[in-house]
Amino acid sequence: MTIKSTYYPHKSSQDLRASLVLFRLLSFPFIVRIAFVFWRFITFFRFPIAPFIRFTGYYQFCAGKDVATCTSITTRMASFRVKSVLDYANEHALSESDFDQNLEVILETIRVAATNDAYPFAVLKPTAIGSFTLFEKKTLGFELSDVELAAWKRIKNRLESCAALAAQSEIVLMIDAEESWIQSGVDALILPLMKRYNKENVVVAITLQFYLKDTLNKYMTLCQNAQGYFLGVKFVRGAYMEKERKRANILRLESPVCNTKMQTDKQFRQALEFALQHLKKQLCIVATHNEADIQWVKETCKQKDISLQDKNLWFSQLYGMRDYISFSLAAEGAHVFKYVPFGPLRQSIPYLMRRAIENSSVKSQTEKERKMLKQELVSRKINA
Repeated sequence: MTIKSTYYPHKSSQDLRASLVLFRLLSFPFIVRIAFVFWRFITFFRFPIAPFIRFTGYYQFCAGKDVATCTSITTRMASFRVKSVLDYANEHALSESDFDQNLEVILETIRVAATNDAYPFAVLKPTAIGSFTLFEKKTLGFELSDVELAAWKRIKNRLESCAALAAQSEIVLMIDAEESWIQSGVDALILPLMKRYNKENVVVAITLQFYLKDTLNKYMTLCQNAQGYFLGVKFVRGAYMEKERKRANILRLESPVCNTKMQTDKQFRQALEFALQHLKKQLCIVATHNEADIQWVKETCKQKDISLQDKNLWFSQLYGMRDYISFSLAAEGAHVFKYVPFGPLRQSIPYLMRRAIENSSVKSQTEKERKMLKQELVSRKINA
């Protein structure tokens, strides 16, 4: 009798072997560094990329070049109760035309989500639809010129159009976090949207990065201020730790990053514990690859008689990473979704490089990924 896996049920054995080779390569940081230099070289000289696509990790970390090509993958994952959020992998928007083009793609993901149960969420990165520099000026309190004020209004309108469509489509629009030195400018636009659209249920959800020292206080303030509307929060440790420390060092500022991992862990779990006890008024998205955190959430739910299947409790991991976590959680009845990046290869290279660097820097997780892939392949041979 064949035993169905709960770790990688959506992948063929060939897919698993390809993943195993890739994660083996990612366990060598020097290979990642060489690959980074290589891709910068061929991108700069505009060499054809298509011949190298199999060696980029594109198929591991990206689901397709556009919304339509993601459907087969997201539908298959949904058949195992793992939902998706389509994340447009465009990280270098600089011009108004870029911002408008990104907006159209984001609106397309919202429209698709309105008619497809595989997509309960949509996602938006503020700097994909507005100037990083402008967000920074707003954060620092600089006075904007007439031209900048007009650009700021366009950012506000783009966000408004996404929130309005998400409300109409009855899905949740998650707003990604940005670097600490522009986050206040982002919040100035996002928080009013939460108050306006989250009256009856969560339409707009923010992301909080708990590797920053003041995040627990910020979260508790948000909870206190959420009077008359629902709060939606995606809880993450954070993605810009090295960049934050480097900038603080260059500018001779106190680093905004927690001094120790223990401090990050403590405030991350304190915030989660509060959220778990207030699920009637709050959407809690536990976005982590940390197995200890997930086990802690499960144990906390059991101790406090909180259902792991509560409609306002979700878990999230990145597409192509920690599938054994996502699919085993789904098999237990938890609500789970994958962040599913998509976009043309050349445009996706910065994203792919970040994923490669992330995997090579967290050696223990890469080793665990390889162990689980090997275990799955052996299990399939035994039960074939």
